[in-house]
Amino acid sequence: MRKDGPEHMRERMAMMPAYMPKTLMNHWQPLYEDIAAEYVGRLPRGETVDLYSALCGPVAARILAHILGIPDATDEQMQRWSQVLIDGAGNFGFLPEPFIASDAANAEMNAHFDALWDGHVAEPGPSAFSMMVNNKNPIPKSQIYANIKIAIGGGINEPRDALATILFGLLNDLEQFEEVKRQEAWSAAFEEGVRWVAPIQVSSRLVLEDVVIRDCLIPKGDTVMTIQASSNHDEELFENPEKFDSFRADNPHQSFGSGPHHCAGAHVARRTVGQIMLPLLFDRFPNMRLTDPADVIWRGFGFRGPINLPVTLN
Repeated sequence: MRKDGPEHMRERMAMMPAYMPKTLMNHWQPLYEDIAAEYVGRLPRGETVDLYSALCGPVAARILAHILGIPDATDEQMQRWSQVLIDGAGNFGFLPEPFIASDAANAEMNAHFDALWDGHVAEPGPSAFSMMVNNKNPIPKSQIYANIKIAIGGGINEPRDALATILFGLLNDLEQFEEVKRQEAWSAAFEEGVRWVAPIQVSSRLVLEDVVIRDCLIPKGDTVMTIQASSNHDEELFENPEKFDSFRADNPHQSFGSGPHHCAGAHVARRTVGQIMLPLLFDRFPNMRLTDPADVIWRGFGFRGPINLPVTLN
């Protein structure tokens, strides 16, 4: 996340084969379909549940655990580790409690990864952990662990919040919802959801050379925040950007970034949320309804999405 050039590319490429479309198609997709079917199958027909906690978070945790190569980590562990890491990284007030909690989580994760290391060496597989351990251009163990933790920190929030946001957008506009179902435009709904409310709203960057943007000088050495949330609502690019519209003719959103740091999990998110979860969920519950849109609470600056999603599963 904070590296560029050859150093960044070396680490990125050590794990990228696990995320490539070919690997997704040949290895991960059948497993993800089984996971999605299992988790959706647990939901009770005819009852009102909070899909955020009952489905969005747990299924994102389970899918990520497999692609990272730590499938024996529980959904609870994955979600707890993710939140504690985020709380520690965002502890800009330097309060002691978040750092104490993140130190404990780091020790717990390190012990968990240590127990899996020899197995990944003995039986190489398609997971990110295995790819990094067995890479021909090896990277240090400390960086392998750090990269897995980065993925845990962001790789649950993004698909979890994207799924919850898309569900809210569709269920809050039943006419559009029916048309998306009719056209099976699930991938378009996915792209619109991550544009409408970017799961990762901001990213900090160090300015490497003087640059002028619209007559504003940004000097070398400054730290700036790029605001994906604002880019995705640029009135020069999007008509009525505040509206959730799955049928936009053009949708050049920046939710996955661009360039060398383009989100490694973009293909995974598109496949799991847009092509697997949404059609499966609405095939089982075609008349799902929000209890009340006003009951849904939105939260977050760096990461943003609903923190609850009460629906009736018809």
